[in-house]
Amino acid sequence: MKTLVWHDLQRCLLRCPPEVLALLKRHPDETFVAGGFVRASVSEEEISDVDIFVNSHEKAVAFAAELAAAPDRKIITTGNAITVIGGKLPVQFISRWTFTSAVSALVSFDFTIAMSAFWAHNPKYPGAVIEWLSACHEDFYADLAAKRLMYTAPARIEEAGGSLLRVLKFYQRGYRIPLDSMGMVIARIIGAIEFDKLPRRPSSSKREPYTREQAIGAAVRKLLVEVDPSIDPNHIAHLPSPDED
Repeated sequence: MKTLVWHDLQRCLLRCPPEVLALLKRHPDETFVAGGFVRASVSEEEISDVDIFVNSHEKAVAFAAELAAAPDRKIITTGNAITVIGGKLPVQFISRWTFTSAVSALVSFDFTIAMSAFWAHNPKYPGAVIEWLSACHEDFYADLAAKRLMYTAPARIEEAGGSLLRVLKFYQRGYRIPLDSMGMVIARIIGAIEFDKLPRRPSSSKREPYTREQAIGAAVRKLLVEVDPSIDPNHIAHLPSPDED
């Protein structure tokens, strides 16, 4: 891992809501901002939200409540995150995946352009003051400049189709993925298919048997689960086709 360029770390701090920075400073080394916010800040893209990672589900709940104590704030809870809305930006405390450090989180991310983070650090010696630290993948800057999606094939428990949906999201923002990375994204999906359990027909109400291609397509469709808490899971692009069960 490398660190963010000093100017880019300052850019992240300037664009981060003050109440989030205050929270990070109150809980140094156990909360960190990672992923899309850092990428968008460095590349000067539009920022959609702030993702905060912690080391336990209990802390995600507690820190979200702490941030939501301000007036006009509201908490929305999903299976992946606890989101505080009402401020400058939605702030998501990731609760499904927890990590003991920023680096341990980054190595679980699927694309190099997502592998960046910053946090408040307490040196823990007399008279020490809180300082800001950062980390990013060795290829973070090169791939971000090229708008290139390089898949890391992380060893983690995840929705196998989540990365493919993220490819579609990044394509809308002008990013492109090399064929070797695309092949690995598809391989992750193929590896999750239980071929011995493929159905012979869509449902008992339909007499026509599935072709093997249709059966595999149906299995893949079920694996295309959006894992980004900020994405509306009820958007029409994520809903089943009319002829699906």
